[in-house]
Amino acid sequence: MRFLFLVVIGWLYAGLAAGQAPALVKTQRTEFVIRAVDDKTSAELPTQFRIEARRAKKKWEGTSKPPSGFMFILTRTDTLTVIAKSPGYLEAEEVMVVTCDTCPDYAYTILLEKYTRPDSVFSNLRVNQAFRLDNIYFDQGSYILRPESYPQLDKLVKTLVTTPKLVIEIVGHTDNVGDRRLNQALSENRVKVIRSYLIRSGIAEDRLRINGYGDARPAAPNDSEENKRKNRRVEFVVLAL
Repeated sequence: MRFLFLVVIGWLYAGLAAGQAPALVKTQRTEFVIRAVDDKTSAELPTQFRIEARRAKKKWEGTSKPPSGFMFILTRTDTLTVIAKSPGYLEAEEVMVVTCDTCPDYAYTILLEKYTRPDSVFSNLRVNQAFRLDNIYFDQGSYILRPESYPQLDKLVKTLVTTPKLVIEIVGHTDNVGDRRLNQALSENRVKVIRSYLIRSGIAEDRLRINGYGDARPAAPNDSEENKRKNRRVEFVVLAL
C-alpha cells in the first residue's frame, strides 16, 4: 500500500503544479487463484472453497475444477480466511495475509489430507467401563466439531456397528475456567453434536445416551494447565453389551 500511496501523491502534485485537475487513480485488480492438492501426490483436487476477506468485508464461495482452480478478485492487501473441502479429504482452514496490492495475479495452494476410515475398534469392552476419546477436538469455548475428530468418531461408529447390542453414554467434561453455567451448557452441547454425528453415520438414537457434567467431575485438580487439559475431555461409558 505504501508504494501505491506514493504514486497517488505524486500524481496529485504533478496535476496541481500544471494547474490541472488530478487524474483519477484506477484500483489495482489482482486475480487471486487458489487450488487444493493431495498432500502426498500433489494431484489437484476438485474443491469447495469458502473465503472471507477481513478488511474488504467480502465473501466468496465456489468450487474449483482442475486445472483452473478457483479465482476471485482482490483490490487491496488483506487477510483471508479460507476453508477448503474436497470429497474424501479432511476439511482445511487457513488464514493468510496477502501483501501484494500491485500484482496482476496471485496464486496459492492448500494441501489436503486424505481421510481414511478406521481399521480398528475399541476392544475389551465391559459394562460401566469408561473410554476417553483423546482425539476429539472443538474450537475453544465452542461446540463446533473440528474435522480432526472424524477418525476417532468413525472408530466409535465401527465399534457400535460390529457390536450390535452395545449401548453407550457419551459424557462431556470441562475444566473450571469461566462461568460454571456456561461450562455446563458447553459440555451438554458438545455431546449433542457427537451424538448427531453418530446418528448421521447410521447408529440408532436409542443406543446413545448423553450427559454433560461441566466441571463437576474433574479427572485431576485444576491447578495446572496440564491438569486442566485432562479435565477438558469427552468419554463414552458402556451401558449394555
